[in-house]
Amino acid sequence: MNVLFILFCMYAVTLLLPLVWMFINSFKSNNNEFFYDQWKFTSFTLDNYRLLFTSENNIMEMFGNTLILSLTIPTVSAFFSLCAAHAVASFEYKLKNVIFFIFLMPMFVSVAGTTPYTYKLLNDIGLFDKHIGLIIMSCGVSGFGFLMYYSVFKNISHTYIEAAMLDGAGYWRIFLQILVPQAKNLIVAQWVMGFIGTWNDFSGPYLFMPSHPTLATGVKEISDKINMGHSYPELFATIIVMLVPMLVLFFVFQKKIMTVSLGGGIKG
Repeated sequence: MNVLFILFCMYAVTLLLPLVWMFINSFKSNNNEFFYDQWKFTSFTLDNYRLLFTSENNIMEMFGNTLILSLTIPTVSAFFSLCAAHAVASFEYKLKNVIFFIFLMPMFVSVAGTTPYTYKLLNDIGLFDKHIGLIIMSCGVSGFGFLMYYSVFKNISHTYIEAAMLDGAGYWRIFLQILVPQAKNLIVAQWVMGFIGTWNDFSGPYLFMPSHPTLATGVKEISDKINMGHSYPELFATIIVMLVPMLVLFFVFQKKIMTVSLGGGIKG
């Protein structure tokens, strides 16, 4: 047990050291101070953080685009995944198993090769370089999220549904007021992880929203400008600003994420 504790502590240090290193160097004024000593506060300045909010860097636009996508995409994805998981888990019909395996196929087959076709499709239907185009792309209900929600609904007794139907409840009321609350811990955990994934996503906005920069693509822009007079401390300040909301979100919801319940059943 002590050995495992020491190993995990060492692993935690390897994760924290780069963050501490970036944090220290984000307060240095230029590249000279950065290259002189990377582990000391040779000077302390907030200019790198102030520069982020100038019109040149346009970080408020990046923040707005990132926030729109990060709030919308996990929500849309969770809703459609819940609907599909309920339809497959709670009803009996022909080809049910075939549909189930179709939803799971992206977990086993790489979809990276479809990127050129997706790019062309968005251009053809007029959704390229628009937020709605990237949001619609997230409406897919296949993969890991679908499997997790399916596991929840599959383990919920039909007694709940039958009792609600006897009371006159419709399918949507049963779904939203009885079934979905049973998976609330999982929904929160999946949504938070989806938010973090979307916030850090680079390829999606870079390929399909080139004129609407996000924080992830903004880091690349600032990185590209380093050879034109921008400094590494400014880049580190950008990364810190990008990471802070994610760290806060994770610490707030860490218990939900760690204690996801997949159980269902009759109580009382």
